[in-house]
Amino acid sequence: MATRPYGVLGRTLKHSYTPAIYRDLADMDYVRFEREPEQLEEFLRGDEWEGVNVTIPYKRAVMPYLDELAEAAERLGNVNTIVRLADGRLRGDNTDYFGFKFLVESLGIDVAGTTALVLGGSGGAGTTARTVLSDMGVRAITVGRSAEVTYDDLDAYRDVELIVNCTPVGMYPNCPASPLDLERFGNLSAVIDIVYNPARTGIMMQAERLGIATAGGLLMLVAQAAQAVERYTGAHIDDARIVEVTERLSASTQNIALIGMPGSGKTRVGQNLARMLGREHVDADAAFAERTGRSCAEFITTSGEQAFRQEETACLRELGARSGLVISCGGGVVTRPENYELLHENSRIIMLDRPLGELSSAGRPISARDGVQKLADQRMGLYRAWADLIVKSRDCAERTAEAVIDELGLAH
Repeated sequence: MATRPYGVLGRTLKHSYTPAIYRDLADMDYVRFEREPEQLEEFLRGDEWEGVNVTIPYKRAVMPYLDELAEAAERLGNVNTIVRLADGRLRGDNTDYFGFKFLVESLGIDVAGTTALVLGGSGGAGTTARTVLSDMGVRAITVGRSAEVTYDDLDAYRDVELIVNCTPVGMYPNCPASPLDLERFGNLSAVIDIVYNPARTGIMMQAERLGIATAGGLLMLVAQAAQAVERYTGAHIDDARIVEVTERLSASTQNIALIGMPGSGKTRVGQNLARMLGREHVDADAAFAERTGRSCAEFITTSGEQAFRQEETACLRELGARSGLVISCGGGVVTRPENYELLHENSRIIMLDRPLGELSSAGRPISARDGVQKLADQRMGLYRAWADLIVKSRDCAERTAEAVIDELGLAH
């Protein structure tokens, strides 16, 4: 076993999932190496690491400092994996090719003979995507602001079957932005976005609404890491293991968002969930009060429900973009359709189903004004439509939290 750590080399790595992936895949001592451009040569010439993955913006910048290149790296013109050979020389490789191919194949669609638009196709990730697609028999067209095909030219490509996003548009924290509107493409079979945070980007969520198959970048990230482990250690990781690790990482990084009627126990259940899972709990109403300086009830009373809902959406936009939280939402979050995507982009949405007779309107001005039954008539269908899972309340918050964990298949 190596005595020096493996790691990921980049400039800003705070939100990188790669350390968790390597620990799960191969129990590796894996760290983040954040370096500025002027520190790159010193780092590569040094001996503090055994092997590194390379991420933006250094995939091409590292190449002059390497002693040799694997065929994939030479062909793609960029490096994402550096192996320290037995004699101390550095070998640059590219495992993104395998990762992206694994991602495309996960769709279960025969892409040979199709046409794809590769957004950002002239960058490092885009070059990899185009090369893989071409090898799979796809006509891959680069789209970019200064490319031969720009975003203003896309009316000529309405019949494409595949769109691949290799730009950072929609990446955390600027989500759920989307690089284009899919409505103009009537022949799409699939949309791929190599972004992995959030779990569902803006373009992926639009594809879902249109009934188009989608794939996000987390599977690619894990697959390329599996091949990097093989390069580092010689140990083979099979396809089933790649899928297993991806599913586990997805479950642990997505938020758990609790929705349901006012008084259904979302805050207390959320607190218990967070304690059991070792996560941070955020009560959306408390976050609202911290943001505005007024409680929800006070804001509604003094500024009106419409102003409250607008501010609630702004607060939810910040919370929904984060990862690994337990979020207890306000009861009226479903009254604004735009809130769904703010939750769905990076959360499993759980409805707590508590009998109406057990709900109280005390301290809740909208419940007191309209009555519990009227609110239920207005909202119950929305709660059920938004929910990934519906969990019936148990006799206490702790047991309800345990039921949520069991339904999600999480360990605690």
